[in-house]
Formats: sequence, structure tokens, C-alpha cells
Amino acid sequence: MPVGYLQARKGVRLPGPLVDIIVAANAGALPIFQQSTFANMVGTRTFRIKRISGINQAGVNTLLHIGIGAAGAVVDVMPERWTFAGLNFDWSEADLPEVEVNADLMAWAVAVPVAIQVEIEEIG
Repeated sequence: MPVGYLQARKGVRLPGPLVDIIVAANAGALPIFQQSTFANMVGTRTFRIKRISGINQAGVNTLLHIGIGAAGAVVDVMPERWTFAGLNFDWSEADLPEVEVNADLMAWAVAVPVAIQVEIEEIG
């Protein structure tokens, strides 16, 4: 089953899995939430990112990029976020720009390892 599979009804929040980013740079981007590929679904579902949490396990401060696209070609959907060495992070919807996404959500970091989890709200 794909990571974080969209199974929620409109307006319902759904957490994605905890993903360990272990390869630095855009080429190491991993899916942190994937859209449903359910055959009977009509149209494409969209969602908003409501919370991003995790921990920077790298020995240095690093930038975390959240975007869409294939690994190696991920385009950011929001400004990159600083995470600090050895500390956890938890950004809620008040801290994040309101971005509607209609593709698999990917993440990559400049320095690794970084563990990350997102919570989304399905729009339609």
C-alpha cells in the first residue's frame, strides 16, 4: 500500500507515516504522503498540509524541502524550513503557508538523517 494513502473523507485529517530521509540532496527525496490510486476514484483528490513534525538527527543544522515531483526533480511547494541539529520540530497550520497539493508529497534535506511526518486535510 502506498505511503500515507488518501482514504479520508473531505475535511478529515489524515497522518502520513514516519519517514526517515537518509540520502541528502534532491536525488534522495522520499514520498512523505502519496495520493490514492484507487481505480474507481473520479478525478484527482487534493489536500492541504496541516502539520509537519519530526527530528533532525544530523549533526548540523539543515534545510528541509517539501515539494512535488520525482526524486531528483522535486519542486518546492513552500519555502524551505530550517531544522536544528539534534532537535525536534513541529510546525502546525499557523506556521505553514496554505498550499493545496494534487500530487504525491516529497521531502528532502541538505544534511541527513532527518525523520519527518506530515498530517494533511483532504479538500476534495
